[in-house]
Amino acid sequence: MTFQSLDPAGTTVSGRLADFALGFRYDQIPAQVLTLAKGHFLDILGSALASSRMDFGTAVLEGTRALGEGSSARALGSGVHLPAASAALVNGTLGHGLDFDDTHIGAIYHASAPAFAASLAAGQAAGASGHAVLSAYVVALEIGSRLAAAGAGAFHDRGFHPTSQCGTFAAAAAAARLHGDSAQSLINALGLCGSMASGILELRESWLKRLHPGWAAHAGIAATSLARAGFRGPATVFEGPLGFYAAHISRIPAGEQVPSHAIGEEWATLGIALKPYPCCHFIHAFIDAALAVRAQVKLEDIERVDCPLTERLQPMVGEPRDRRIRPPTIYDALFSVPYAVALALVKGRVDLAAFYDERLDDPAVLAIAARIFCQDDPASDYPAHFPGELRITLKTGQVVTRRETTSLGTPERRLSRERIDAKFLGNATRVISEAQARRVAQTVWQIEKLRDVRELVSMCISGEKV
Repeated sequence: MTFQSLDPAGTTVSGRLADFALGFRYDQIPAQVLTLAKGHFLDILGSALASSRMDFGTAVLEGTRALGEGSSARALGSGVHLPAASAALVNGTLGHGLDFDDTHIGAIYHASAPAFAASLAAGQAAGASGHAVLSAYVVALEIGSRLAAAGAGAFHDRGFHPTSQCGTFAAAAAAARLHGDSAQSLINALGLCGSMASGILELRESWLKRLHPGWAAHAGIAATSLARAGFRGPATVFEGPLGFYAAHISRIPAGEQVPSHAIGEEWATLGIALKPYPCCHFIHAFIDAALAVRAQVKLEDIERVDCPLTERLQPMVGEPRDRRIRPPTIYDALFSVPYAVALALVKGRVDLAAFYDERLDDPAVLAIAARIFCQDDPASDYPAHFPGELRITLKTGQVVTRRETTSLGTPERRLSRERIDAKFLGNATRVISEAQARRVAQTVWQIEKLRDVRELVSMCISGEKV
């Protein structure tokens, strides 16, 4: 079917984003961006594999299978065949399920989960090469990060999750590129994404946040399918008076804040940070500080620990205090400054085992957590950075202080390739053999040489011979 777009490419924000998504060539991507993207692709792949054996991983797979059968893509870990949009729903949920995936610090946005899920699913459906999938993934990282950065902090302040919202548009861009869609079709898809983009942070004891990137990837693929069939969406989805930004943050970005500003020349992707610890990124600098001073103090000598925390983050990782110092669920623990700092001081590590394999009510950890207090941090430059500070008051009256202006894994303190590989192996070998995992890592670092991305997915299936 042929159709006329509501808007020619390039005259609106969605038009300029579509031109970038579909027209930007692989050889125009800076080498630094490509290297970062490969490391982040491997990182999110490992997180997804580790999640596939968790209770929420089983639930999202079984719930999605019940929605309908298909064979165009596969779920990671299990290898179950699904329609592409359904595979994206599963794999995106797995990717973010442990809260071990990357974050664009300035945008406060989990960039990889929706980008990875959509690129991998659409790539499988298209029989795409690793080169093509990597290109689509980079495009999605860049577009999602820019969209979230335009409302950094404001989404969270109003109870929205930008990963779920902005990731929908990013997923559509990746899927459209891999399918070879026209700019007009992608403009329509982005317009449809404006009404599909969703995600609130009323979480409580639920698994909702884990679902957000999966739903974003699913919605983005669905939007491109509809647009490809001729379904029209509003071209002014971003700048319109009733558009995405007006509805969600009550302002429309202007000037350099416009998501398409200098796209392809300046790379927001370079602001994405990896996580060395499987918990909320707002907490990481506090963990770094705790690990740095741990050898200087004895646990029995600690009277009190003060953790200055920007007021805007108190409801997310500092309050309510009773749930933060004695978390009733794993997810409460993942979003608790007192608990994570106590883990670091008591155990000297904050890893998957501490949250998922060991008891949450370890008396030694809870005793220290009860002595940790969060108050306002007037020196914080959030959302530009997520700083963390410990002021440990000992029973002698001595005070040990440590402040980290940014955490390990951020652009200022990037993880080495060796650390990325080690994290991937630790995650992936929960599901696949070490030999398989090492082969996957080697393949991802050279993904542009891969003939068909389905070969990579086969390496990520438990018990499958490849």
